[in-house]
Amino acid sequence: MKRLTQRDNEQLTLVQIAEQQAQTAHTMRQIAETLIDRAKGAGADDIEVWSYNTIGNSVEVRNNELETLEFNQDSHLGINVYFEQRKGTVSINDLTESAALQGLEAACNIAKFTEPDPYAGLVESSRMASEFKDLSLDHPFALTIDDMVTSAKQAEASALNSQHIKQSEGANCYSHRSVSCYANSHDFCGFNQTTRYSLSNILIGQTEKGMIRDGYYTLGRDYADLLAPEAVGTEAAQRIQAKLKLGKSRSGKFPVVFNPEVARGLWSHLLGALKGGALYQRSSFMLDKLGHHILPKDISIIEDPFILKGLGSSNYDSDGVATAKRTIVEQGRLDGYFLSGYSARRLGMETTGNAGGIHNILIESPQQSLDAMLKQLGTGLLITEVMGQGVNIVTGNYSRGASGFWFEDGEIQHYVQEITIAGNLEDMLQSIIAVGSDVDGRSSILTGSVAIDGMTIAA
Repeated sequence: MKRLTQRDNEQLTLVQIAEQQAQTAHTMRQIAETLIDRAKGAGADDIEVWSYNTIGNSVEVRNNELETLEFNQDSHLGINVYFEQRKGTVSINDLTESAALQGLEAACNIAKFTEPDPYAGLVESSRMASEFKDLSLDHPFALTIDDMVTSAKQAEASALNSQHIKQSEGANCYSHRSVSCYANSHDFCGFNQTTRYSLSNILIGQTEKGMIRDGYYTLGRDYADLLAPEAVGTEAAQRIQAKLKLGKSRSGKFPVVFNPEVARGLWSHLLGALKGGALYQRSSFMLDKLGHHILPKDISIIEDPFILKGLGSSNYDSDGVATAKRTIVEQGRLDGYFLSGYSARRLGMETTGNAGGIHNILIESPQQSLDAMLKQLGTGLLITEVMGQGVNIVTGNYSRGASGFWFEDGEIQHYVQEITIAGNLEDMLQSIIAVGSDVDGRSSILTGSVAIDGMTIAA
């Protein structure tokens, strides 16, 4: 096999990168085994080692010219070592054995000066993952730089063919592959190999009142699953076209519909409030809600780590704990949290396999088309963008800038911007009256539009 040099890297496809990373994965395993042996020899009770390597290319085209070409490579090694529940942690960006051994020595020294933490340590060995399903996360494709530039140009050209598009802010194409390893002194060692591709286009449109900015993107684990470049450009242009008719909204309390892209954020606020860290720190508006109805009875939330090609799919979490499909909210009733080994101990509960984050989330509910939802609501606001940081996860208070479309008698009238929407997350979630069938698959939170009975709108 040809040895690819750093000079060659700018032209690597993900197929060639996968060949390089096979050796990188072997090195990761060797380093982990060496560190675990050395830590045990130094008297450590436990040790865990995680590492990753991400390599890929990204291009940006603007006005049919290649503006940016980047080759990206990022590596990381982390070590946690435990001596009688004293924890030493070190992170470095060097995947060599010599650097790793220096990191281990530093972690052992750090542990000597830390206070014992009764909640620290590995999760029991019986919880470690032992089954590794093929989740179809790794799809190296021989996509060249020229291919990426061509795709970006095609997306941009398709968008610029539309009326009222003043200029392109750039079309981007991205392809990366990552390999990661987690190992610990329970004799657990797990690997993940994942690919990620995306294509996007941002546009500027001209209106009589000024400029309008919008765009669209497609992404996935498998390049074959991305939308065609022309479809990306056309969708971006159509979003601009929809905003050309500007108008005003009314102030007061009205129904609102969060489109799928914004609805993801709404659900993420709830999910964040259900994480162990927020709960044991008592900084969540979902405190003491287990077993209570937090959503209407026709809505359930499922976590499924095993969706093929899923952006949040994994066989194990960052503690090495086996993941599982489970129900978080059952017909409106809260049945579970998102806990790591550490946060579970703090709460006197069991880990849920969520160290490192939440896996794929499915919002299950009787679904309606967006048109049906608007007709049901009559008059209100369809929100397509929110701005600002006005969300208090402790109290649930919610106040953000927004833009979108004002609708009356179930029909969209015009685009509105520079408005504020306000409410309380607990009340908003209880007031959901419909979830749309327009599920957006470009996220690990899979949801359609969400209709809420009423929020305060300030125009």
